[in-house]
Amino acid sequence: MSTGHLKLETKGNADLYKALGAGDTPALYAKPVQLDTSHTVAYGGGVSVNGKTVYIDHQLYRDVMDGRCYVRGMTPRQIIKAFVEHEHSEKSIDDGDNSIDVYEAAHEFATTKEHELVRQLGIDPQRYEDCVAPALKRAMERPQTKPPHDLWCGPYIDHADKRDKEILRQYRAKGVEDAHKISKFETHYGFGANQCKDCVMFQRGSIGSGPLQKCDLVSGLVRDTRSCDRFEARKGE
Repeated sequence: MSTGHLKLETKGNADLYKALGAGDTPALYAKPVQLDTSHTVAYGGGVSVNGKTVYIDHQLYRDVMDGRCYVRGMTPRQIIKAFVEHEHSEKSIDDGDNSIDVYEAAHEFATTKEHELVRQLGIDPQRYEDCVAPALKRAMERPQTKPPHDLWCGPYIDHADKRDKEILRQYRAKGVEDAHKISKFETHYGFGANQCKDCVMFQRGSIGSGPLQKCDLVSGLVRDTRSCDRFEARKGE
């Protein structure tokens, strides 16, 4: 999904690797991901809430593999790899214990990481973006008939425009859990006096043990030591 958010900027490599190297972000980034190409995904690509699966829209994947989405100098597999790199690094940075706590900043860093891979192949990133943009636009405009139920919806929820809201409506109708939640940006998620681990909405054990868990209210995963404006203390805590 977020692969198609081309309006946002990129970051410098120094800032990128500072974010990727902070806290447990390297461990999250080092984890392998599974590629799933069997779903409809607006904007072309997305990732599961738990970060274990990268989704590439099924028709976009076919467009790339069949040559309808073509970048001279890149094989179809390399194009898909660039998409996966974007989605995986974006989620790792958004979830990691670093200074980035909202989607849009994570997206900008992920675009930098994606472009780094493209440059390593000798391809100009702007030419790459121009080549893939039509296929990503087609993915955005298709009805979302088969979205992944565990899709992370932070990229649609943060500063949602008219199209984002329509996509979220379709996702909610199809049972995408995260589409019913609100953004970290809206709740001013970050450091505060109250911690998520003491909040009634912190879903302890929702993805196993560890500091990252689901929240009843906020999209994606929240960290036990972070806080937000909607904090509600557990009884006795």
